[in-house]
Amino acid sequence: MKTQLMAELLAIFLISRPFLTVFHELGHAIPVILMTGERATIFLGSYGDTDKSFRLAIGKLEIWIKYNLFKWRGGLCVPHASNISINKKIIYTLTGPLASLFIALISCYIAFTFRLKDFLSFLFLIFLLLSIFDFLKNIIPSNQSITLHDGKIGHNDGTSLVRLFRHKKYPKQYFDAIDLYNNKQYTEAATVFDTILSNGLKDQDTYRWAIYCHLLIKNYRKAKSYFDEFRKRFQMNSEDYSNLGLIYTHYENHEKAMKLYGISLKLNPMNSYSLNNKGYTLNILEKYEEAITFFDKALEIDKSFAYSYNNRGFSKIKLGRMEEGLHDLNQSYELDPYNPYYFKNLGIYYQERGDYQKALELFLESKSLDNYTYNIDALIIETRKYVNQKAY
Repeated sequence: MKTQLMAELLAIFLISRPFLTVFHELGHAIPVILMTGERATIFLGSYGDTDKSFRLAIGKLEIWIKYNLFKWRGGLCVPHASNISINKKIIYTLTGPLASLFIALISCYIAFTFRLKDFLSFLFLIFLLLSIFDFLKNIIPSNQSITLHDGKIGHNDGTSLVRLFRHKKYPKQYFDAIDLYNNKQYTEAATVFDTILSNGLKDQDTYRWAIYCHLLIKNYRKAKSYFDEFRKRFQMNSEDYSNLGLIYTHYENHEKAMKLYGISLKLNPMNSYSLNNKGYTLNILEKYEEAITFFDKALEIDKSFAYSYNNRGFSKIKLGRMEEGLHDLNQSYELDPYNPYYFKNLGIYYQERGDYQKALELFLESKSLDNYTYNIDALIIETRKYVNQKAY
């Protein structure tokens, strides 16, 4: 009897959990598609991982399903539309938990209305309990963050709803600034967020947006001043520590930067940006073998992380593994052909091979893309000397 009961419980679990996850994520995705007219992707059994999954496409709905039910870790819905209004975001965020509640009501009705065999009756009671649990787990705001497959931080539906309702009170400027950011107009976005903060809207989201913008335009002094204010008001998360570490890397305070990346990874070991940034700092410190281990981890998390391919390629070149390094650089270029560090590192590849003219051309290309590329001026001066010597 015990063996039969265990078998029934296992069968119910294998049926119910995936079923409830499917309904919950469809509860998000279908309203997204109907309201935006654009595609949505849902991940069943993971928070964005396509590895060891199979893909289904139904109209505008894309579904990635983990093969192994025993390794399922929740689910995720990703809208493809941009500039979705706050009200629409509230609706599709809410409809996920409501789908779970709907399953609970249907299960309750079936379990107590119809005369079912013991197994089926037990099955619908389990559906009832699990769907109520799923509803409460998602609708009640939680301070516990969710680590997505790419290392980014997510939140449960309840926390997301609280933030969305708070955003409804924000001025139009705030959303105009986000639009500018999404259109890669970072300088203009930074100016608007500066204005919003100076006008008194000093919440954590506004600070973070302002910091992101100033980091992207290389205004590290301003980003650091905002971090000084932010730390007095709010609790830092893994991404915050990673970004602050990047500022200290820029100021070449590598010891402080490494400590901050360490705190970031302690809070979220899957933070691919912290893994990459820590490896980048180790490259600066000429600890190339150690750096590679961090780039490997970052690429395990996000196989499309161009910066980690690029940085790992540099590490391998400095270790004399030239062709392996070149392969990584080419992988990086395929993912991001406008990265100045690709041209810089490819220049180092040719420099190591003694082709200084080609190296100089690549260093100049890197500088033209970003005048602040690390150490680029020194590399150009050094390589020009070799080119001029050969000319004589």
